[in-house]
Amino acid sequence: MPLRTDPGHTAAPPAAQGTSFDPFEQAMRRLARRLGTKSTDPLQQSVLSRLLQYTGQRLTERLDEPLRGHGLNSTLWTALVIIYSSPDHEMMPSALSDFLNSSRTHVTRVSKELVEQGYLRRAGSQLDGRQVLLRLTSKGRRFVEDYLPQRRAQLTRTFAAFDAAELAQFEALARKLLRAVD
Repeated sequence: MPLRTDPGHTAAPPAAQGTSFDPFEQAMRRLARRLGTKSTDPLQQSVLSRLLQYTGQRLTERLDEPLRGHGLNSTLWTALVIIYSSPDHEMMPSALSDFLNSSRTHVTRVSKELVEQGYLRRAGSQLDGRQVLLRLTSKGRRFVEDYLPQRRAQLTRTFAAFDAAELAQFEALARKLLRAVD
């Protein structure tokens, strides 16, 4: 149920069962009442903004949980999948930085950790010996191939609450928001 926007009323609580997000939302409602806000638009926008951040954190925690036993997290897993999908299972760190939307410094830490765990190795480029490539090891390739079905099942369970039309709408709205903040 969307938040009510008629003047003089605070936003209506969601109809769904309670979540761990409820305390934040209740605090925002109290703030709106205390400030005597005439419109609930700022409240709705604040709640929605934090809801997206909070949901992203919770989704990451859920997706990270089964990876922890392998010494990985979602960022490390994503790096492995990106490199796995590349020709010859190798990639320059700068390209990985672009794919992960992360700084080069962060990608250096990510690649160092994956090298230390034996999932990647650094190799010189055959085209330019000054360039370093990140190359999946056989351990890295096997792990991606073995873990990918488990990850797909995890995502299927996570999004099972949505039908195909809702997922398409959700994706379209998320992309629209991304364009607004990009």
